[in-house]
Order: sequence, then structure tokens, then C-alpha cells
Amino acid sequence: METQGAQSAYRLLDVLTRVSLHPEGITAGDIARATDLKAPTAHRLLSVLCDRGFAVQDGGRYMPGPQIQILAGEAVDRYALEDVGRPLLAKLRDETTETVFMSVRRGLRLTYLVCMASSHSVQMYGEPGQQIPLHATSQGKVVLAFLPSGVGDRIVDQLDLTRYTASTITDPAELRRVMDDARRDGYALSLEERELGVRSIAAPVFDATGSIAAAICVGGPIFRVSESDLRNRFAGPVLETAAKLGAELSRFRRPADDIDRLLVKE
Repeated sequence: METQGAQSAYRLLDVLTRVSLHPEGITAGDIARATDLKAPTAHRLLSVLCDRGFAVQDGGRYMPGPQIQILAGEAVDRYALEDVGRPLLAKLRDETTETVFMSVRRGLRLTYLVCMASSHSVQMYGEPGQQIPLHATSQGKVVLAFLPSGVGDRIVDQLDLTRYTASTITDPAELRRVMDDARRDGYALSLEERELGVRSIAAPVFDATGSIAAAICVGGPIFRVSESDLRNRFAGPVLETAAKLGAELSRFRRPADDIDRLLVKE
């Protein structure tokens, strides 16, 4: 039984549900027909969802945005990420001889899913499940940079930009400039920004919808890893690994026919 006076909310939720069940994308016309809405109304509600990061528009199709994925609890299935990612991360660790990480955003923090330690006695390390700040890590900055337009900026406005070292970015405007650099370069760096004595580089992993699903990172101590090493020796392998992981994730996309079977008939 519907609550009186909440028709607009019900319409928005109907559109949100329809988008969430079609990761391959769905047109505004199909949504309008499925929800018994007029086309202008469907377009207006989809614009609201896009503005808030619940949907992403690609040409004439609308796909789930990162905010839907947060509500679901995972950007993509964490087990799929780990199963697909571990062999690729192990290869990256062996190629660079430094510690590698894979992380996902959880609200205003970053969470390690995988950490594969370097064989060196002095190394970076973190425990799976450990949460770290977005603004002071290479992985966090690359995630912020590649969220849909406007979403990363809104998250920056909510962050507590705690200073951990003299190099930590604590100015929102500077953080946004670094995000622009990451979008230009395809990766982000952390130069002793959360911990003294360590440097790292991170690249984004995109899922089948083109949304950022995770970040992968290589890092090590400053006596062994220079900024030049990050840009000239590690950037290529990190970007290549991220691209391969994203391509593998496409295998976990549910076919449209299976999704349609889940829809409640009206």
C-alpha cells in the first residue's frame, strides 16, 4: 500500500530499481514504458539520479552509478575481484618486487581487499579489511578522480582532510587539482603523504559498466622507490594490470535476459 502524497518518491524509486537491474544499460524510453511514466518524466528523474551518482549516462543508455553500488554494499562482487585479481596482482608483485594492494571505496574511506607483500625485508604492508583515508593515499586519490563527474567533488567536500605528514594534502582545492592530474595521467601518486618513508602509485580498475570498481597500487620505501621509478618504471605495469583486471571483470556481468527474469511483472 502506497503512502499518500509520496507519488514522486515512488516514481524515483521505480526508475532507480529499473536502472539497478540493467548493468548493461537501459534507455529512457524502455524505463518510461516499464514504469508507466511519460518520457519527459523519465528523463527528469534519470537526470536527478545522474546528478547524485546513482546512474551514469553513456550515449542513450543509463547504467548503475557508484552510489547504487555503495547501497548494494559492493562496487562489484568482492569475491570476483579477489578471484580475478590475485593472479594478476601476484604477477605485478613479482615484476616490480614491491608490495601490491587492491582496494575499494567504502563511503568516505578506502578498504584493502588484497595485500601481497614484497619479498624485501623492508616493505609496505597492510591487512585486508584495513581502512585508510582517501585523500592521503594514491589509491584513494585515483578512486576520487575517476568517479562520475561531480561525485568525487561532493565526496571531497565531506572528507576530514587530516594531516598525517608534512606532505599530506589538506586543502580541498589542491586535492581537486591532484584529481585532475590523475585523470590526465591515468594514475595517482602518494609521496610520503600518509606515512613517512614510503611512496606508491595507483591505477583505477573499471567494471563492465565503465564505473570504477577498485584501485590497484604498488608501493615501497623511499630508499628503494623514487618518484621517477613510480612514473617511469611502475606506471606501465600498474596500468596494464588494472586494464587486464577490468577486462576480466566483464565476465561477471549478468546477461540482460537473466536480469529481466528478476523484474516484478506489473
